[in-house]
Amino acid sequence: MRLLEGESKLALASKGVPIPRGELAYTPEEASNIVEKLGGRGVLKIQIPHGQRGKAGGIRLVNSPEEALEVAKELFSKTFYGYKPESLLVEEPVEALTEIYVGGIVDRESRSMTFLTSPYGGMDVEEVAAQHPESIVKASVEPLIGMVPYIARKLAKNAAKNYPDKLKEIQSVIMSLWKVAEEYDAMMIEINPLVITKDGKVLALDARIEVDDNALYRHKEFEKKVYEKENPRESEAAKLSIAYVELGGNIGTMANGAGLAMATMDLVKFAGGEPANFCDVGGGASAGQVANALRIILKNPNVKVILINTLCGITSCVDVANGVKEVYEEGLIKVPIVVRMSGNRAPEGKDILASIGVKATEKAMEAVKTAVELASS
Repeated sequence: MRLLEGESKLALASKGVPIPRGELAYTPEEASNIVEKLGGRGVLKIQIPHGQRGKAGGIRLVNSPEEALEVAKELFSKTFYGYKPESLLVEEPVEALTEIYVGGIVDRESRSMTFLTSPYGGMDVEEVAAQHPESIVKASVEPLIGMVPYIARKLAKNAAKNYPDKLKEIQSVIMSLWKVAEEYDAMMIEINPLVITKDGKVLALDARIEVDDNALYRHKEFEKKVYEKENPRESEAAKLSIAYVELGGNIGTMANGAGLAMATMDLVKFAGGEPANFCDVGGGASAGQVANALRIILKNPNVKVILINTLCGITSCVDVANGVKEVYEEGLIKVPIVVRMSGNRAPEGKDILASIGVKATEKAMEAVKTAVELASS
């Protein structure tokens, strides 16, 4: 679950990381009033769970409360990357001497959190990292030990390469970054950019925190927000305890088991297709759960064909077939459905599917190739 910038900054500020003065605005009038309180100038930043907002025109400098009112009306009326902003973060303008990158990400292979710094940050940090990999310094932090001063100093020394007098302040920010990551069960946390201003301040100009979905039970304050602000189909699936992640392809996929769901997407790619989503209904899914997942997949306008890959054990093929039949009888299925069905009560499940005109095969690759062909036709 990705926190919005304003939420991320409040988390950082709670551990002592300096952030610009600002407030959230939920109406254009509020944005105008906040700019007036900030001295008549401000930066309006759309609050959506997506990066590169500046490149999309979602971050605007205004020079008066009146201008803030008009710009805020414009920002609230637009859609950015599929999201319509519900709030704006209104902050004081900051004149930066330099932009720095600091961040951390969970490294499953080493069972630790890898922190990274670069003396170069900002919107094009990915390009900088690709062209100048020597500018990146990494360090692993053992979760049972935590961030220790010598590691934070090593990271800060790289970040402060061009401004060594700011080493201690940046080291303090990195120590705080770990505290936030630990408290919020962060899978990823970053400040990009961390800036040094013309008057010598170190400020987190933008921030991003991604909380582990499996830890949401410990963060009830965010549980409702994620459903309101993320992809609506992913939100609906989360409420129904369906593992669903939307991708950019046109072949909707569903499987009963996370490993099988991943393998199904791999097979689609191998056969030349593009999966539209990851969807795992679970190893013990009921017919109702299968029906719910199918309804969600069908709501994606990019889906041209649906591929259901089931290897049934606890869940029977009859449950899967009845779930598909339920949605079919509601008249919701407008695209072809391809089914691979094997395992517990497969013959009966295939008969149920045949009654609604859906033929199921026992071979996964045969079903995958059929789905890819249909999606490309």
